[in-house]
Amino acid sequence: MKKPFLLLVLSVLLGNCETSSELLFNELPNEGWEQGKWETFTYRNRLANKKASLHWILRHDNDYPYATIFFIAALTTPKGITQYDTLNYRLANADGSWLGSGMYVHELSLPYVERFLFEEPGNYLFKLRPAVRSNDRIVADSLLVGLHQIGLEIRTLSDD
Repeated sequence: MKKPFLLLVLSVLLGNCETSSELLFNELPNEGWEQGKWETFTYRNRLANKKASLHWILRHDNDYPYATIFFIAALTTPKGITQYDTLNYRLANADGSWLGSGMYVHELSLPYVERFLFEEPGNYLFKLRPAVRSNDRIVADSLLVGLHQIGLEIRTLSDD
């Protein structure tokens, strides 16, 4: 009798924790991501007052030369209001080992906005570009090598 009851409780709890997510990915050029080039993602929101968490998904290999990455992000609402943000993420441990999953191509989920409210239906425009420079140089690399894909994950949150 205890096993069926426990399974019922677990299925109810897991069912209530379920969230949906949407992934949008862009391939980056083989020769590298230009520092001034924006990668653009358009998300069509169909529901008013939808809550979500936003994450950038980065896929890179061992040719990426830095332990961190900096981005400039821009978010434009359907009303045309644009908000900019500077983002800094650590990609490697102090010993040089990469964070994230994967052996040859490493994937990291980089938190962007923990609780974002899609206030109205319509198209939301997300833009991201790198803003990385070496500590020992004033001029930044024009191309960032070793980056394969950048993506945006939109995880719908429950109304809790």
